[in-house]
Amino acid sequence: MKLYLIIWLMLWCSEVFAQRKLVVASLESKAPQRDIKVRVDNGDEIVTPWSGEIEVPDSFKRITLSHPRFQHRYVLANELHGDTIYLIPTLHAIDEVVVFGTDRSKQMMANIMRPAIPKEVPLPQVVPAGPNVLAMLGWLFEKTVAPKIEAKQRRKRALKVVRQKEQEYEAKWDALKAPQK
Repeated sequence: MKLYLIIWLMLWCSEVFAQRKLVVASLESKAPQRDIKVRVDNGDEIVTPWSGEIEVPDSFKRITLSHPRFQHRYVLANELHGDTIYLIPTLHAIDEVVVFGTDRSKQMMANIMRPAIPKEVPLPQVVPAGPNVLAMLGWLFEKTVAPKIEAKQRRKRALKVVRQKEQEYEAKWDALKAPQK
Protein backbone atom coordinates (compact mmCIF):
# COMPACT_ATOMS: atom_id res chain seq x y z
CA MET A 1 0.00 0.00 0.00
CA LYS A 2 2.83 2.36 0.83
CA LEU A 3 4.41 1.57 -2.50
CA TYR A 4 1.23 2.58 -4.37
CA LEU A 5 1.05 5.76 -2.34
CA ILE A 6 4.67 6.65 -3.15
CA ILE A 7 4.19 5.93 -6.87
CA TRP A 8 0.97 7.96 -6.93
CA LEU A 9 2.70 10.83 -5.10
CA MET A 10 5.63 10.78 -7.58
CA LEU A 11 3.27 10.85 -10.57
CA TRP A 12 1.29 13.67 -9.06
CA CYS A 13 4.47 15.68 -8.38
CA SER A 14 5.74 15.10 -11.88
CA GLU A 15 2.44 16.45 -13.23
CA VAL A 16 2.63 19.52 -11.01
CA PHE A 17 6.25 20.32 -11.82
CA ALA A 18 6.17 19.37 -15.50
CA GLN A 19 7.75 22.09 -17.61
CA ARG A 20 7.89 22.55 -21.34
CA LYS A 21 10.74 24.34 -23.15
CA LEU A 22 9.81 26.70 -25.97
CA VAL A 23 11.88 28.91 -28.26
CA VAL A 24 10.67 32.37 -29.33
CA ALA A 25 11.96 33.26 -32.82
CA SER A 26 11.42 35.84 -35.55
CA LEU A 27 9.30 34.69 -38.49
CA GLU A 28 11.51 36.62 -40.94
CA SER A 29 14.95 35.39 -39.91
CA LYS A 30 13.99 32.25 -37.98
CA ALA A 31 16.55 33.39 -35.36
CA PRO A 32 15.82 33.15 -31.61
CA GLN A 33 14.86 36.49 -30.10
CA ARG A 34 15.86 37.91 -26.74
CA ASP A 35 14.12 40.42 -24.45
CA ILE A 36 10.63 39.21 -25.43
CA LYS A 37 8.17 39.63 -22.57
CA VAL A 38 6.27 36.38 -22.00
CA ARG A 39 3.30 36.08 -19.68
CA VAL A 40 1.72 32.67 -19.01
CA ASP A 41 -1.98 32.75 -18.03
CA ASN A 42 -1.65 36.40 -16.90
CA GLY A 43 0.81 35.33 -14.21
CA ASP A 44 4.43 36.30 -13.76
CA GLU A 45 6.26 37.94 -16.64
CA ILE A 46 9.33 36.19 -18.06
CA VAL A 47 11.89 37.86 -20.34
CA THR A 48 13.62 35.61 -22.88
CA PRO A 49 17.44 35.32 -22.69
CA TRP A 50 19.77 35.50 -25.71
CA SER A 51 18.83 31.94 -26.70
CA GLY A 52 15.11 32.81 -26.87
CA GLU A 53 14.24 29.80 -24.68
CA ILE A 54 11.52 29.87 -22.02
CA GLU A 55 10.06 27.23 -19.75
CA VAL A 56 6.30 27.13 -19.36
CA PRO A 57 4.14 24.71 -17.39
CA ASP A 58 2.70 21.81 -19.38
CA SER A 59 -0.83 22.78 -18.43
CA PHE A 60 -1.35 26.37 -19.49
CA LYS A 61 -4.27 28.08 -21.17
CA ARG A 62 -2.67 31.06 -22.87
CA ILE A 63 0.81 32.56 -23.47
CA THR A 64 1.06 36.29 -24.22
CA LEU A 65 4.19 37.57 -26.04
CA SER A 66 5.10 41.23 -26.55
CA HIS A 67 8.02 43.29 -27.82
CA PRO A 68 8.15 46.71 -29.55
CA ARG A 69 9.72 45.28 -32.75
CA PHE A 70 7.13 42.50 -33.11
CA GLN A 71 3.36 42.31 -33.27
CA HIS A 72 1.66 41.53 -29.97
CA ARG A 73 0.70 37.86 -29.93
CA TYR A 74 -1.03 35.36 -27.72
CA VAL A 75 -1.00 31.60 -28.19
CA LEU A 76 -3.55 29.17 -26.78
CA ALA A 77 -2.40 25.76 -25.55
CA ASN A 78 -4.17 23.86 -28.35
CA GLU A 79 -2.58 26.13 -31.04
CA LEU A 80 0.96 25.22 -30.04
CA HIS A 81 2.33 22.49 -32.32
CA GLY A 82 6.06 22.04 -31.75
CA ASP A 83 8.60 23.85 -29.63
CA THR A 84 8.92 27.19 -31.48
CA ILE A 85 6.70 30.26 -31.38
CA TYR A 86 7.27 32.65 -34.28
CA LEU A 87 6.70 36.39 -33.94
CA ILE A 88 5.83 38.64 -36.87
CA PRO A 89 7.91 41.84 -37.16
CA THR A 90 5.93 45.09 -37.03
CA LEU A 91 5.62 47.05 -40.23
CA HIS A 92 6.26 50.75 -40.16
CA ALA A 93 3.31 52.40 -41.82
CA ILE A 94 2.45 56.01 -42.57
CA ASP A 95 -0.36 57.32 -40.38
CA GLU A 96 -1.94 59.75 -42.80
CA VAL A 97 -1.66 60.52 -46.51
CA VAL A 98 -2.88 63.78 -48.03
CA VAL A 99 -3.51 63.90 -51.79
CA PHE A 100 -3.62 67.23 -53.61
CA GLY A 101 -5.18 67.65 -57.04
CA THR A 102 -8.37 68.35 -58.90
CA ASP A 103 -11.28 66.05 -59.59
CA ARG A 104 -11.02 65.46 -63.33
CA SER A 105 -14.17 63.38 -63.58
CA LYS A 106 -16.35 66.55 -63.68
CA GLN A 107 -14.25 68.01 -66.51
CA MET A 108 -14.44 64.76 -68.44
CA MET A 109 -18.23 64.62 -68.10
CA ALA A 110 -18.52 68.24 -69.26
CA ASN A 111 -16.38 67.46 -72.32
CA ILE A 112 -18.47 64.40 -73.14
CA MET A 113 -21.72 66.36 -72.96
CA ARG A 114 -20.42 69.26 -75.10
CA PRO A 115 -21.35 69.01 -78.80
CA ALA A 116 -18.47 67.98 -81.02
CA ILE A 117 -16.97 70.78 -83.08
CA PRO A 118 -14.87 69.60 -85.98
CA LYS A 119 -11.34 70.87 -85.63
CA GLU A 120 -8.87 71.50 -88.39
CA VAL A 121 -6.41 68.67 -88.52
CA PRO A 122 -2.99 69.80 -89.72
CA LEU A 123 -1.51 67.73 -92.50
CA PRO A 124 1.76 66.01 -91.74
CA GLN A 125 4.83 67.75 -93.08
CA VAL A 126 6.60 65.73 -95.74
CA VAL A 127 10.33 65.77 -95.28
CA PRO A 128 12.05 65.76 -98.64
CA ALA A 129 14.43 62.86 -99.16
CA GLY A 130 18.05 63.92 -98.95
CA PRO A 131 21.33 62.22 -99.66
CA ASN A 132 22.10 59.03 -97.78
CA VAL A 133 25.04 60.19 -95.69
CA LEU A 134 25.84 56.77 -94.31
CA ALA A 135 26.03 55.22 -97.76
CA MET A 136 28.28 58.06 -98.90
CA LEU A 137 30.65 57.47 -95.98
CA GLY A 138 30.77 53.75 -96.77
CA TRP A 139 31.61 54.45 -100.44
CA LEU A 140 34.28 56.97 -99.43
CA PHE A 141 35.84 54.39 -97.07
CA GLU A 142 35.91 51.73 -99.81
CA LYS A 143 37.58 54.09 -102.26
CA THR A 144 40.20 55.69 -99.99
CA VAL A 145 41.08 53.75 -96.80
CA ALA A 146 40.13 50.15 -97.63
CA PRO A 147 42.68 49.75 -100.52
CA LYS A 148 45.51 50.97 -98.27
CA ILE A 149 44.53 48.50 -95.52
CA GLU A 150 44.28 45.67 -98.04
CA ALA A 151 47.73 46.51 -99.55
CA LYS A 152 49.28 46.54 -96.07
CA GLN A 153 47.82 43.10 -95.31
CA ARG A 154 49.11 41.74 -98.65
CA ARG A 155 52.63 43.06 -97.86
CA LYS A 156 52.50 41.41 -94.41
CA ARG A 157 51.52 38.04 -95.93
CA ALA A 158 54.26 38.28 -98.59
CA LEU A 159 56.86 39.24 -95.96
CA LYS A 160 55.82 36.24 -93.85
CA VAL A 161 56.33 33.90 -96.84
CA VAL A 162 59.76 35.46 -97.52
CA ARG A 163 60.82 34.97 -93.87
CA GLN A 164 59.76 31.32 -93.97
CA LYS A 165 61.83 30.77 -97.13
CA GLU A 166 64.83 32.52 -95.49
CA GLN A 167 64.56 30.19 -92.49
CA GLU A 168 64.41 27.14 -94.76
CA TYR A 169 67.48 28.27 -96.73
CA GLU A 170 69.33 29.09 -93.52
CA ALA A 171 68.59 25.62 -92.14
CA LYS A 172 69.86 24.03 -95.38
CA TRP A 173 73.01 26.21 -95.31
CA ASP A 174 73.70 25.23 -91.67
CA ALA A 175 73.31 21.57 -92.64
CA LEU A 176 75.88 21.98 -95.45
CA LYS A 177 78.36 23.80 -93.16
CA ALA A 178 78.22 21.12 -90.51
CA PRO A 179 81.14 18.66 -90.71
CA GLN A 180 80.10 15.35 -92.10
CA LYS A 181 81.21 12.22 -90.38
